[in-house]
Parts: sequence; C-alpha cells; structure tokens
Amino acid sequence: MSKLTSAWKILKEDGFWPLVKEGWLSLLLRSPLTPHLKKILGRRIHLKILMFSKLGYWPNIRNPKSFNEKIAHRKLFTENDVFSTVEDKWRVREFVRRKIGGHILPREYYETKSPRSIPFDHLPEEYVIKPTHMSGSVVIVNEFETPNEEEIIKKCNEWLRETHGVPKEEYWYESIEPRILVEERLRDDKQEVPLDYKFFVFHGQVEYIEVDFTRFSHHKRRFYDRDWNPKEFTMKSPLGPTIEEPQRLDRMMEIAEKLGEGFDFIRIDLYELNGGRIVFGEMTVGPESGTGRFIPKERDFEFGSYW
Repeated sequence: MSKLTSAWKILKEDGFWPLVKEGWLSLLLRSPLTPHLKKILGRRIHLKILMFSKLGYWPNIRNPKSFNEKIAHRKLFTENDVFSTVEDKWRVREFVRRKIGGHILPREYYETKSPRSIPFDHLPEEYVIKPTHMSGSVVIVNEFETPNEEEIIKKCNEWLRETHGVPKEEYWYESIEPRILVEERLRDDKQEVPLDYKFFVFHGQVEYIEVDFTRFSHHKRRFYDRDWNPKEFTMKSPLGPTIEEPQRLDRMMEIAEKLGEGFDFIRIDLYELNGGRIVFGEMTVGPESGTGRFIPKERDFEFGSYW
C-alpha cells in the first residue's frame, strides 16, 4: 500500500487527527530526521514524546510507576546481556533447552547468515523463515505452495541489513548477530495458526495471560488472570472473544515461571497444539516497546505494580 493510499484510508475511516498523529509518529521514528531529532531533544525526551502520542499521558521514565514507563526505564537505564540472549531467536533455543528441555522447542530445519544457502529443495513441505534479531517478521510457506525462492532470499537479505532495535531504543537487539532461522510451521486442530498464549511473568510468577487472535488480520486480544478468569480490558488491540481454558494451562504456567526465574519482568509466549503438545514461541523483554496503550489506563499502572 502506497503512503498516499494509506493516508487516504486513515482520513476516510478515522478523520483528520489520526492522520496528523501518524505523520508525527513517522517523523519521530521512520524519517531521515529521526536521528537528528534524538540528538536535539535527547533520547529521553524523544522517547517521552513518542510515548505520549501513543499512551495519552506524559510518562515518568526516571521514577516509573506504570508498566509502559518501566519498559521505557529498562530501555534507557539498564544494561543486561541476558536480554540479548533471550531476544535472539537462535540463542534463546539453548537457553530454553537448559531450563526446560529441547522437547518444547519448534523443530529447527536450518540456520544461516547467508540466505542463498537455504536448501529449499531439502526442506519439508511447509515451514517458517524468520530473522533472529527482529520481532514480528516472518515468511510462512504453506503446504502445497511453491516458494518464490528469489523473493524469499531478497526479503532475508533486507532483514539482515536492518538494525532493528535502534529506532525504539531497544538496545538488546543491537548485540544480536543477524541470522536467518528456518523452523517448523505450527498448526492447531483446524490446521490454522494456533492461539498464542503470552504469559506476563513478574518476579517469577505469572500474573496475567494474553491470548492473541488473528494476528495477521483484524488482530484482537483478551487477557485472563492466572485462574483463567477473563478480563474486560485490553492493550492496543480490540477486545477479543473469551475461550475455554487450555488443556495444559498449569503446565504452561510452570514452564513460563521456570523460564522467568531471575527476571523482574519477562513475557513468555507458548503454544498448545494437538494432543496437548506445548511449544515455545519467544521471550519478550519490552512488549510493544513501552507504547502499548491499555484501555482503561488504570491497568497500565496495575501491571506496573507487579513489577
């Protein structure tokens, strides 16, 4: 979608203010002026303006109280090499293997720093390809599809050139050596993308579980407490439907809490597949990069109180 088409869509659906806001965010994050604005304003003020435009309140990063403020504080005022380990999609596999065991990891088919070496002819009929130093980027190859190898290689090379953490001050991405990882393509009992269970672990204890629906179109989410009581608040995305408690919730919480040992906060993403198989997704140091707007706002400060 072109920038002009995107702007017209925002204007048509939401009015004038969201278009101004989107332009402002692009200036802050994605324009050639971004590095200069950071130098002029300073990293902290630049981040506070960005957070205000997303959250609707002026954040206190030096003395944080809310969940998002504490993520921002983590970004600017901490140095933790373990964050880079767990955010690295390749190195985290060894971290999980040591803590839990390799049986919960998705099958790994290939890892490389050279996309042209990917052995497409020797891969299974379906798989996913993703960069190890980024979040939210993936190529999905489904069964009965013929992958466009040159397009995939081109996309992988674009990923490898990208410095993912710099625009949002996520320093833990900067020390990750970029690689391309080819893994198992996960499916649920309907042969669709399985539900993503995101466990918010504070000081080794699960406090909330976020469930994401249709992440690649019309994204929705629903929060539950650790007793699987659905909550009527959300963060960033619209409120999703309620669902039954997963078959192996207790075991998933055990895994999340074991992986979360030693962190004041970490988010652990897990899947439950057919037959009760639990599969590790990822570990996240700064969900939504500290700009995930809670509705209502009070929940932002509740989550912060657990931290």
